[in-house]
Amino acid sequence: MANTSAKAKAAVSESTQGTAIPPAASFTDAYGTTWTLTNGTVFGGTYNAGFPGTAVLMVYWNHSIYGESSAGAWFVYGQYGWSATSDPRGADAAAVSSNIFYGMNGHMAWPSGIYSTMTAAQQLALLQDLGVTNYRADVAGSGMAQTLATALAGPFAGSGVSILPCINPNTWDQTASETAAYDLGYELAVSIATPLKGLVSVIECGNELDAGGLVNSGSGNSPSDYNPAYWPAYRGVLRGMIDGVKSVDSTIKCGINVGIPLAYTALQMLWNGQTPNGSATPTSGATPLAWDITMYHWYESSGYMTEAGPQGLTNVLQILQQSFGLPIWITEWGFVPSDTAAQQSAYISTVLNQYLGERSQYNLESIMFYELIDTSTSDGYGLVLSDGVTKTQAYSAFKSFVAANPV
Repeated sequence: MANTSAKAKAAVSESTQGTAIPPAASFTDAYGTTWTLTNGTVFGGTYNAGFPGTAVLMVYWNHSIYGESSAGAWFVYGQYGWSATSDPRGADAAAVSSNIFYGMNGHMAWPSGIYSTMTAAQQLALLQDLGVTNYRADVAGSGMAQTLATALAGPFAGSGVSILPCINPNTWDQTASETAAYDLGYELAVSIATPLKGLVSVIECGNELDAGGLVNSGSGNSPSDYNPAYWPAYRGVLRGMIDGVKSVDSTIKCGINVGIPLAYTALQMLWNGQTPNGSATPTSGATPLAWDITMYHWYESSGYMTEAGPQGLTNVLQILQQSFGLPIWITEWGFVPSDTAAQQSAYISTVLNQYLGERSQYNLESIMFYELIDTSTSDGYGLVLSDGVTKTQAYSAFKSFVAANPV
């Protein structure tokens, strides 16, 4: 009898310490009970565990069940129910959040091409081989969002790799009114955030929406560079997406990005409630836009983020830090496809080393390389060729750096 119990206990696949929901969909305790978090309610198996309040985070730590409420209070589950406590990770909590530092871009939800023919498990295997823990994927509707949700509840559950959905409003009209653009962004975000609720903790709202003519002169670092006619729709669709996500789950953090290297001025105007009017002094009085994470895109063709501009005197990371005081994610960075294999590898090693060294100084939480797999034979940005199998020299450089520099 005792021998049988010992064998049964040995068969339990207990989750590793530090497993958190989200991004994981569940974790398993030492007794084989699967714990989940659904709409603020904690379940041990099928049993409502009676968490005090609305739970927003669950952590498995030292073989115990911990939860954080929407009010920021921590509780631990024991023989007599829940008892007040503190975050069990203590000083390790910062280390847990830093685990998303090495990120990667892909197109998991695309309905065609190599990403549609490779399973989520196959893509996850490449990410884990590289040491990547944060995977960005663009979504343009509820169907694509469901593809991510299925992956998160399946192969990605408990894998240690989170997914960052990036909402891409394909039907956005730059000439629309702010109200019309807001409504479009809101409805799109709700349709995407709904199937992802409880599975993701961060959503990126928009993808380089500044790059479609919003900057109509200059480099984007002056309010006079922006097209006043396009600004209302730009601000409206971003406001709508953030509000839409928050209406589904207020705990999901939202970020926005720009793709033009010096377009940090667009973010500053949004943040400060300003509207470009064709001059160097924008008009004040608009509704300020608030986000949780400042996101940015930066490629080799623009030099280095801390030495930007024509003479290399602009520190974009410092500007972002001082302007918003929020965590920074570089959600796209990469080399020039025309580089030789050796140049691509050298660039990866150099930039990874740079960002790693600047991580604490600028609160740089995640850097996401573009991209995992080439979408076509003429692409050239990927670490894996468009056959989904052939790994480049740059792949090896990325993998080697991460292995030698864990965070």
